[in-house]
Amino acid sequence: MRFEYTGRHIDVTPAIKAHVEEHFDRIKHLFGKEDNHAHITIEVEREQHRSEIVVKWRNQVLTATTTLTDMYQSLSQTIQKIEKQALKLKNKI
Repeated sequence: MRFEYTGRHIDVTPAIKAHVEEHFDRIKHLFGKEDNHAHITIEVEREQHRSEIVVKWRNQVLTATTTLTDMYQSLSQTIQKIEKQALKLKNKI
């Protein structure tokens, strides 16, 4: 899976990248061996950390957003939402 990162009012550190890629490694079995693209946007505004992930998979676009006070928890919850959407779509197919 290819990852693209965008940081608004925050630098995307290697630790954040590692955190995201580690979580996606756990759910990569859902996406198969296809070439998928994930765009991760993180943003900080007034001590709120917002993460948004858009995954292009097959002919579908999976999108999830979470806003919390901790960036790592926000990213984790957003990835969990993507996982739920992927499971639902995979079961439908």
